Amino acid sequence: MKKHYLLCTLVSLILLGTNLQQQLADTHTASEAPTTFVPAQQWQEFSSRAGGFSVLMPGRPTEDTDSKDFPVVGKGDVHLFTAQTELGVFIAGYLEIPGLAKQTPAFCDSFGKGFLSTIGEGTAKGANGKVVKETDISYGADPGKEILIEAPGGKKATVRAYFINRRGYQLIVAPSSNATPEIANKFLDSFKIITR
Repeated sequence: MKKHYLLCTLVSLILLGTNLQQQLADTHTASEAPTTFVPAQQWQEFSSRAGGFSVLMPGRPTEDTDSKDFPVVGKGDVHLFTAQTELGVFIAGYLEIPGLAKQTPAFCDSFGKGFLSTIGEGTAKGANGKVVKETDISYGADPGKEILIEAPGGKKATVRAYFINRRGYQLIVAPSSNATPEIANKFLDSFKIITR
């Protein structure tokens, strides 16, 4: 039964990584052009009511949604919000599986552990990269992971993932070469749960 949880989450994470791979490829083409700094006033809070979170992003994100059928828990949706600027690629996403509401707390805890234990591997695989470092983190009392991924061409991405209230969240930032470390932290540290 535990394998089902890991397979469920791995499929969704590979989807997120594939999105990152495409965005990094687009950034490589764009990075050959002259870049300019995005003024601070262009950073804006983005909120997803359906996802129950908010995050600061350098520009207005585009949304992509993909539905998947998962063993045991049924259909689920992966929602991705992507902003790509001269500062890099910024992705906020969440995994919504209504079938988890019918499961026991123990099942959901196990599912969340599977989500977090495969997040780095799945995202790196989807981006054709490798995990360089993985650290346990938390959002309040809820578990999380921070993962550093190296993609082809030496590009680096930082991933933060959480499992909160039967929902998986993932933040990915792949800063451009002219972005400071503070840019990545501004995005990652701004994540907030707005509904429980």
